[in-house]
Amino acid sequence: MKIRTLILALVFIAGISLSALYLYREYFKAQPVGATQANIAIDDLYNADQEAAQALAQLQKSQEKATIVTGDKSGSRHIALTFDGLTDRAIIQQILGVLKKYNAKATFFVDGLHTVEDPQTLSDIKDAGQKIENYTLVGLPKMETLPIERLAKDFSRAQKIIKENAGQEPSLLKCNDTKYTDQVLQVAKACGFKGVVQSDTVFNVRQVDTSPEAMDAAVAALRPGSIVSVKLLANVEPVTNEPGKTDQKPAIDKQPGLKEAQPDGVREAEIALTVEKLLIALQKAKYNTVYVEDFAKVNSQTALRSAGGDTLSLPIRITSFLQAQIRALFSFPTAYAAENVQQPASEIKTVFTTEQALSYTFGGLTKETVVNDVLERLNKLGIKATFFISEAEMKKYPQTVRKIIANNHEIGIAIRPKDGESLDETRSNLTRSLTFLKAQFGVSTDLVKQVSGAVTDTTREAVGSLDCKLIGQSINIVQTKHKDYTSVDAIMGEVFKKSMVSLSRGQILYFRMDFYTDDQIVGGLLESVKLNKIDNIGYATFYDNPSNNSSNNSQYTLKSVGAILGNSRYTYQYPVNLQNVPTHLRHDGPEIALDNHNFLAEASKHYIGHESVNHEDRMIEFSKMEERRLDKTGVIHTDEKVIFLSFDDWGSDAAINKLLYVLRKHNVPGTFFVITNNVLYNTNLLRSIAMEGHEIGSHSDKHKPMAVMDSQAHKYVKTQDKEEYLKDLSTSYQKLREVTGDVIVNGRPALTRLFRPPTLAVSKTGMEALLETGYDYIVSGTVSTNDYRAADVSQVVETIKKGIFSEDGEVKKGAILVMHMSDNAKYTATALDILLTANEAKPDSDPSKFKVGRLSDYLFDGYSQINRKKTLRLLHGLDKAPK
Repeated sequence: MKIRTLILALVFIAGISLSALYLYREYFKAQPVGATQANIAIDDLYNADQEAAQALAQLQKSQEKATIVTGDKSGSRHIALTFDGLTDRAIIQQILGVLKKYNAKATFFVDGLHTVEDPQTLSDIKDAGQKIENYTLVGLPKMETLPIERLAKDFSRAQKIIKENAGQEPSLLKCNDTKYTDQVLQVAKACGFKGVVQSDTVFNVRQVDTSPEAMDAAVAALRPGSIVSVKLLANVEPVTNEPGKTDQKPAIDKQPGLKEAQPDGVREAEIALTVEKLLIALQKAKYNTVYVEDFAKVNSQTALRSAGGDTLSLPIRITSFLQAQIRALFSFPTAYAAENVQQPASEIKTVFTTEQALSYTFGGLTKETVVNDVLERLNKLGIKATFFISEAEMKKYPQTVRKIIANNHEIGIAIRPKDGESLDETRSNLTRSLTFLKAQFGVSTDLVKQVSGAVTDTTREAVGSLDCKLIGQSINIVQTKHKDYTSVDAIMGEVFKKSMVSLSRGQILYFRMDFYTDDQIVGGLLESVKLNKIDNIGYATFYDNPSNNSSNNSQYTLKSVGAILGNSRYTYQYPVNLQNVPTHLRHDGPEIALDNHNFLAEASKHYIGHESVNHEDRMIEFSKMEERRLDKTGVIHTDEKVIFLSFDDWGSDAAINKLLYVLRKHNVPGTFFVITNNVLYNTNLLRSIAMEGHEIGSHSDKHKPMAVMDSQAHKYVKTQDKEEYLKDLSTSYQKLREVTGDVIVNGRPALTRLFRPPTLAVSKTGMEALLETGYDYIVSGTVSTNDYRAADVSQVVETIKKGIFSEDGEVKKGAILVMHMSDNAKYTATALDILLTANEAKPDSDPSKFKVGRLSDYLFDGYSQINRKKTLRLLHGLDKAPK
């Protein structure tokens, strides 16, 4: 009996000791503050040869295998939901919205290739509070057949790409349709993965069952504790479920928008709807969603218990119990009223605004000379910035804080949560900082920034619960490798790549004042960024620039984050609420049913061509007889002296803002035909075009021409099949609608169903896809200015004049000018300014004076490009428009 008592006492003491050690590490260990690297080059991300070599060397030392993470066998009614591979960013955002709507948790296994193409998607996933793990480099199936060297290289490259773009290192790996052989598991472990994930069931969203009942039945067949995966990555072979499982095929539902015919699968635009149906079915079946990482922890603990046996189980359980009790003893419970509970805060890295403003933010007060230098330069430049200050800094440097406040800069709270810090601890620390700021300095703020480490769900929840805003940054100027640099130009050259011509509206930049060895670097950087990446956005010629023309409002300003966030005149919701989009811009598909008999007749009404596009040049699949029925004039039917300005492609703020200023200066409208592939990286600029009263049309998503010259066959050939056209056109329109669909200026929607063909090339297949997906008119134009390769301003001026005027000086009524908004069309804005200024100086009686119109005002219901006479009669009300 005494021996038994002695053993229990020893176990109890051991438990106390382990608990004390655990608590000491949790509560008293120092949290290092490290600089976050930013703007890593894509080439660097792909180069993981060193990491792969290290993994292979590790394999020589150890044959240890990664754990296979499987479902929870406890029988609890929860499932771990994962998404495999990345797809279009707009679709991911819709999925994130659905997850938020149903309060669902998910883990996104992202592939390295798509991460490099669209790194912002990882930020979207993190901001939504979901998890990110590794899906290999391209989601290649059957990876068990690959040699060790290839596996190591694939896993290492993907890991490096994801780590650099997500700011965290994945601990779990999932391979597509791959057997987890000993070799795969050993390489995974050597590459740093704790576990590889084995799904129980895979929902392939491109193989669709149209019956909602089938979805309910599929969910009913799930085993509680399963890992359920939704496959997003296209063009990979389907995953076969384990024996006894049935591949689930979520049903689709219709939504407003452009029609994309995919009879054998889910349309891309409807993927989020299939996810929503899955979540609805899970809720009906009383399932909760958990992160697959939670299952990984359970698997790990189970393995530990199995390895330790019964001898270890008792002290481990005692230690866990004592840890919980001691935590409870030293924790102070806080009561929060249910009605005051807030949603987790999303990290704001760019403000959704159309205001011509962006923000400088600063952190780190330990170097007083640097702070003083920064304040002096900000004051000289007239910049108001936001300074994020921790509680410790407020206590240690009160005079510096007061100096910042005295200079009318904004104050936010800087936090550095410790690893494993609880929600109550983070919230308590933040509350204390807010209270101290108000009590000691008389300043209230709702802006919070986590200045080091990855932002966790705990941080988001703590910030949201106090009704504060969590501020991040679009660009982190601080990079670890620059610590000892003495040249501002050298840092600028590495932070801003050549393609980054300018900054953008709503962006937030972050500078650390206590980082660089050289105390002049921060001040030099803030001046250089303004001069080279912000001031160049404004329109400045020798006769019209902000310094000599008070009416020139083209320049961007630097404001505090709070000032931009608080200006509701310019801020907006993204994506827009579809209910606020006009009905005719929401409907699905064409108003007229198309078939082989009426296609050509409809196409001839809705195609505004170009004189150089014909059977021999950039037109395919039409016979010579059919070609004769298609327009080649490229002019709008009108008897007014009106012309139309159109701009193709996409560009930076530096290019497009200059065009917007010139159009605003002369009070004329334009039509912007946008390539949407990269437009979601700068939604503020697209929204600004619309808000200024201009029209938005599509120039496709990927800018693939309908016809290209085959150099070997010496003839034009198509670049896509019809399904690819449908997908591209639908995606492009959806992106435009999500940003501008609710914009109405002077009673007229900004968004249109106008389309400008890439390179003006056309094909019958492409036209069919356009009309089937609901586009109204295919608009080429009268003259291609080739402004993107002009040598100087005068060349662009002469080209535009030839497009507007005939040889005898008369206005070409209805002429459409094809110009560009890209950064290489650097003379277009100035050329337009010159021509429009000259036009305004002419008396109204001058026969060469023209006006500028909106295409939508002239492409009215019943307009027919092939029938000028009938169109003009309708225009003047002499005929009734067709019903």
